[in-house]
Amino acid sequence: MERVLGDVYSTVMATGSAVWSPIQANVDSSLPGFGYKFLGFVGVLIGYNLAVMYVQSRTEAWMFLEKMRLYALGDELVHKGFFMSDAEDSDTRTHKYDHDVERLNALWEEALSDATQARSFDKLCEHLDVDPAKMPIKDLPSPISWRFSMMPYGRDDPDAKTFSFAPVDSPAASNYFLLDMGNAGDYIDRQDNKPNPIRKGRHMYTAAYMPPTK
Repeated sequence: MERVLGDVYSTVMATGSAVWSPIQANVDSSLPGFGYKFLGFVGVLIGYNLAVMYVQSRTEAWMFLEKMRLYALGDELVHKGFFMSDAEDSDTRTHKYDHDVERLNALWEEALSDATQARSFDKLCEHLDVDPAKMPIKDLPSPISWRFSMMPYGRDDPDAKTFSFAPVDSPAASNYFLLDMGNAGDYIDRQDNKPNPIRKGRHMYTAAYMPPTK
């Protein structure tokens, strides 16, 4: 094992030296002394910033159009109710249903009143005529509204599992490395397993996280 590690180390060092030696020789011959090397480094930074500025000036308009297109797509999904919750979708459907019932009841009362006054069934049938230019309903409501909240999500959601894992490959429900409170938390459901003030490091969803204050 020591022989293998030693050979790997020597091979890596020899390869690095073979790659870096010509570069270092060129730098030493072109930029002798620390001052010239510093100026060369500053020139590299300036050139990099000029190159980035050039690319941004050529692509800024395109990136702005791309952002506006993404915004338009998101705004369209909002108006279609894609981001509504289950309760909001139910309230919206109930609200539309109540309005349709109120409108149809008003039409029925008006048609029945006109037919009663005229004592004619044909008068009642005249109210069944529909003007295509003044349709109260543009399209039939879909029985199912596909929304973001309907997507399967979470470790314990059966719809989010395409196939099962072998027990030896499944993550442990709890492990005890450092500062655990009985479980490793759940990154998918954003459940942290650590109490305050350790929870301030919520971006560290790992059982091996030790805060700098400890």
